[in-house]
Amino acid sequence: MNALNARIGRRLPSPLWLQLAAPAAADLHAGRGHAVTVFARRHRATTLIALLAAALWPHWSYVAQRMVDGSDEPWGVVALATVAVLLWRDRTEFALPPRAALAGGALLAVAAAIASLTLPDLAAAVLAMLALGVVLVHALRRPAAALLALLLLALPIVASLQFYFGYPLRVLAAWGAAQLLAASGLDVTPTGASLLWNGRTVLVDAPCAGIGMLWVGSYTAALLSYLNRADARRTAVNALMAGLVVLLANVVRNALLFLPEARVVGWPAAAHDALGLAAFAAAIVPIVLITCWRTR
Repeated sequence: MNALNARIGRRLPSPLWLQLAAPAAADLHAGRGHAVTVFARRHRATTLIALLAAALWPHWSYVAQRMVDGSDEPWGVVALATVAVLLWRDRTEFALPPRAALAGGALLAVAAAIASLTLPDLAAAVLAMLALGVVLVHALRRPAAALLALLLLALPIVASLQFYFGYPLRVLAAWGAAQLLAASGLDVTPTGASLLWNGRTVLVDAPCAGIGMLWVGSYTAALLSYLNRADARRTAVNALMAGLVVLLANVVRNALLFLPEARVVGWPAAAHDALGLAAFAAAIVPIVLITCWRTR
């Protein structure tokens, strides 16, 4: 009978269990094929990012040297480690970046190489970090601003910020502290980066410029913006508010530190560091609340 059916082009019906299992097997095969495709795309994206990072190695060598030679605060390690943890956390979202992003990253990499011949090494490293960041944000399909901010904070920028913005921030802190002290009844006069009262001069020194607090506030705002998937506009608002909060906290800190330095009150030496930590905490709490606040 089987031979006869074979000769005339007929086949016996398949068993019921085989008919039911066939669609499931096809779906399983399709699912495996999709998983393999996703894995392959993720692997290609990771390979491209690794190759780009390797091509930019002269800039990473400069960054590593600056972090260990004592010329800058090594806080960039914290931001770099944070980016590494975030990339590992979101590794399942990796996809092959579009060609425009790859082209943009390549152009920025070339610009970084050219800049290293004519511009300071830090400026070239900024372009290199942007080149890597452009490809990363498109591979993750996430808003770009927060991750780019974290990458830029990984660079050795604290000393440069202190050099260019330290004195203006000290002048601003001295002026703000003078206003607070005058409101409390003390006739304090700001002169440059110092405060005059009762024949005594109290200098607002470099640590009191608030550069360290500004870096930590910016890092906190960028990290929470990334975790909350904030767009570029919201990330910019978070950064601006973080800067204002840090500025106000630093003004209050300098006003309070003036009291023992001018011998208006007698405080133990440990109170200086304790007051700095209190001002730091007073700045971080509102930054967290602002960056995590959701508009409806």
